[in-house]
Amino acid sequence: MGAERFAGESAQNFEQKCMCVLVLDVSGSMRGSKLDMLNAGVQSFFTQIQTSDGVAEGTKDQLEVAIIQYDEEVKILRDPKLLEDEELPPTLTERGSVTETVMAIEEAIQLVEDRKAFYKSTGQRYYRPWIILMTDGKPYGNKASEADIDAIAARVTNDSQNKKYMMMGIGIGESEDMDMELLKKMTGGKAMKMAGLKFGAFFQWLSASLSTVAQSKEGDKVSIKDGADSWMDSFEI
Repeated sequence: MGAERFAGESAQNFEQKCMCVLVLDVSGSMRGSKLDMLNAGVQSFFTQIQTSDGVAEGTKDQLEVAIIQYDEEVKILRDPKLLEDEELPPTLTERGSVTETVMAIEEAIQLVEDRKAFYKSTGQRYYRPWIILMTDGKPYGNKASEADIDAIAARVTNDSQNKKYMMMGIGIGESEDMDMELLKKMTGGKAMKMAGLKFGAFFQWLSASLSTVAQSKEGDKVSIKDGADSWMDSFEI
């Protein structure tokens, strides 16, 4: 698809862009407090960026956020773009269905590649994009086999090694279906378990980390450890 996906759009500014794609599980097991707290966490993420609350001034001019929700289907709720003043995030909703994680990852990767093509076509520099996958269960459904899971895991590992994007998996809740080893496999080895339902602490860490990246210079070594122990089940970054 490439840059034509964003045909008619022009660069809003020529600051170096930092893109973050949130890939969020809204299957039936997310019903209730998990989804309520996830929605609240995404809203706090928007507010932190819009108001420079704990992030560097100017991050709002660099950080492009995309939101994908998925269950048995994958739906892009927000295309990658800068946040507008007082913009509210789309509301995540569940339908009591299954978890097609492979399809969701494939959609996120394609979105990243298309946006990078847009950056290049409009003369915008960019940092390595982030893909954040948040799920509370194993990938299951009717559209992905074990071979498909192995294939997406191999692709993510290869892409990550070639620095096409940085993917991180976040395991939610205490569900018996939460297989952290499988989540690590599918995210190129980068997956952490959230302690309880600390969505607020996670999104505070995420906004601060992305802000740090957006303010860095070429060749800088950037640490994203600060604040991670406030939401992780165990400290792993």
